[in-house]
Amino acid sequence: MTSQCACFFTLLINQFGVDAQIIEPGVAVADMGLDSLTLMEFIFAAEDAFSLRIPEDKLNPQQANLTLGAICQVIDGMRAA
Repeated sequence: MTSQCACFFTLLINQFGVDAQIIEPGVAVADMGLDSLTLMEFIFAAEDAFSLRIPEDKLNPQQANLTLGAICQVIDGMRAA
C-alpha cells in the first residue's frame, strides 16, 4: 500500500467515520455505508488532501464496482504524472 493510499484510508476513518475493519483495497465504495452526498464530500476532501482534481471520467462514485483500491490507483497515477 502506498503512503497516499494509507492517507486516503485515514481520511475515511477520521473524517467520515468509516469502520477501520472494513477498509481494504478490494472493498466497494457502495459497501462503506456512505450516502451519495457524503461520498461526494469524501471525494472533494481527498482532492483537497492530495492537492489535485480528479476528472469525472477517471472516477465515478456511482459506479457499482468502484473499489477503494481503484480510487487509490487513480490518485497514485495522478500524483506520479
